[in-house]
Amino acid sequence: MMKRRNLLKLGGGSLALAGLGLAASRPAAAAADFVWSRAAAEALVGQPFWLNHPELGAVGLTLEAVSGTPAATAPAAAGATRSEQFSLLFVGPRGQQAGQGSYELDHERIGRFTLLLVPAAPRPGASVYRSDFNLLA
Repeated sequence: MMKRRNLLKLGGGSLALAGLGLAASRPAAAAADFVWSRAAAEALVGQPFWLNHPELGAVGLTLEAVSGTPAATAPAAAGATRSEQFSLLFVGPRGQQAGQGSYELDHERIGRFTLLLVPAAPRPGASVYRSDFNLLA
């Protein structure tokens, strides 16, 4: 569970950087050498992300779960394309519901990146979003 002090530090730092126009750039995100995969996403479960919404401002989200089918373990036929399918489930505050759309998100290690977020089944006191991946390997 995140302490209030840490949340305020993250929020204050993000707002300060956004106000100065110094937020993490796309090259900084690329420099982090992060490549999406189910295993990489599972390593991020429980970590905070910031959704940069044009009207709501910075909205704190937590990656709650990664779900989907594991990558096929059988050897692929010659020339066959393999894919990895999984979904990310983010949870945020109830009062700041964003609609379906592509949004920039910030993460301490990954940097800034864009994801398509879709509102998922609502919960009492929380907004839930899903992002689906279908990666070709």
